[in-house]
Amino acid sequence: MQPTSVREFFANKSVLVTGGTGFMGKVLIEKLLRTCPEINTIYVICRSKRSKTPTTRILEMEYLPLFQPLLEKYPDALKKVKAIDGDLTRPRFGMMHSCKAELLENVELVFHLGASLRLEADLKDAVAANILGTKHALELAKGMTKLKAFVHVSTVFCQCDVRVVEEKIIKPNVRPETVIELTEWIKNNPLQREITDGLLDGHPNNYTFTKQLAETLVDDVKGTLPVCIVRPSIVTPTYREPIPGWVDSLNGPIGILVAGGKGVLRSMMCGRDNQAQVIPCDIAINAIILAACKTAFERNNEVTPVYNVSSGDFFPITYGTIFEKGMEAFFKYPCNPGLWYPDGSMTTNKFLHNTKVFLFQIIPALIIDLLLFICGQKPFLMRIQNRIKVGCVVLQYFTMRTWLVDTDHCTSLHDYKSKEEQEIYFLSNIDLDVDRMMKNCLLGTKQYCLREPLSTLRSARIKLWIYWAVDRSLKAYLLYHLSRLAFYLYDQFLNVDSTTSHSSLMSSSLPIR
Repeated sequence: MQPTSVREFFANKSVLVTGGTGFMGKVLIEKLLRTCPEINTIYVICRSKRSKTPTTRILEMEYLPLFQPLLEKYPDALKKVKAIDGDLTRPRFGMMHSCKAELLENVELVFHLGASLRLEADLKDAVAANILGTKHALELAKGMTKLKAFVHVSTVFCQCDVRVVEEKIIKPNVRPETVIELTEWIKNNPLQREITDGLLDGHPNNYTFTKQLAETLVDDVKGTLPVCIVRPSIVTPTYREPIPGWVDSLNGPIGILVAGGKGVLRSMMCGRDNQAQVIPCDIAINAIILAACKTAFERNNEVTPVYNVSSGDFFPITYGTIFEKGMEAFFKYPCNPGLWYPDGSMTTNKFLHNTKVFLFQIIPALIIDLLLFICGQKPFLMRIQNRIKVGCVVLQYFTMRTWLVDTDHCTSLHDYKSKEEQEIYFLSNIDLDVDRMMKNCLLGTKQYCLREPLSTLRSARIKLWIYWAVDRSLKAYLLYHLSRLAFYLYDQFLNVDSTTSHSSLMSSSLPIR
């Protein structure tokens, strides 16, 4: 029997979340605690990090702005979150026996968000996090006696080698187990890069390749476990809740936004008319929660349910529009300027792009690093430029192409929320506004990633206009002198031509003896 509401479904249930300390994981935990207050326990698998224990990392969540609306309403809500010391790359997460027994006895829902999101990660790291992590999560889930649903969070781009991304699994030509064994064999092999390139089978990087293989593992157990796959596209900061613009990671588009805003990224290979497959984080989280409900009550042993979560159908937007609206919003809500005035551009011309990068990124970085070295300071800008280069090369595969994403299955998730919950778990029934989205992205990045209070907006605007005046003055100065040089060279050539013509005329008038 289907529950009357999502809140009723999660009441008195215990859930397990992997990747719970990541960007999407924290938003998922907050949403469950705020909208399903009768939930029993949320177990979070995480490791010690920077000398902080898993318990300490969870306790520190209460200081994040993300959780403030929740704690104002339910002050003790985070007491329902229990940290489990574990490592995704180890069998059964390397947990203590007592922790494992507690999970097997109590957990009814698993949200597997744990993964490596680094597009440039080498094959071994990507396999460990994305394939082994999924394998170990599924093995653990097989022992859960009360399991109602296992939700695996993947990515729309795990099928980036096809133009139309359907809500079905396409199995690669190689088995996950084979790749796991191969990574151990090639670990210290000098031909590692060549072997890896041969494995990718149309994928641009190890991330999308290993995410597709992880989906294969999930599909393999569809007859044993109640599984489903949710595929968000490019995840952007929250649009509406719990606070607009929440983001705490510089991965993907936010890293590009910051690099452009600080003036260290001046050009990017990008198709202006290509459709940007983006989705705000809060919409993606709503889809994940609703997918768990549907999987629990419509288990399918024949086909693994797949839900593509992207805004392409109900909010089509191009990279060109994002760039233009982003530049408009940046003047209203700037971060503190960095190296230079943010005046980037996008192009599909590789020669033009490389020329701009060399003139406006590499040369200034070399000059400033040289000055820093002379002054006894540590150079850093070329190091930043190298990181930007790696990131842009990886991202341009996606920005130079366009995909059509089928979201019919995702749309069907509307049926799994009550009438009162239509606005709580919003999906395509929300009116997205690009201006509001860009404002949220910029203000969220400024506050939560760069730690710049909103009180600095006025001073940031003043600095931005100063940078603009200096930038335009220097460009006018250079243009003036380049024009003078051009006229001078042109004049010299004209003089040579006229002198030559005059000499020829004089020679022709002389008598021949």
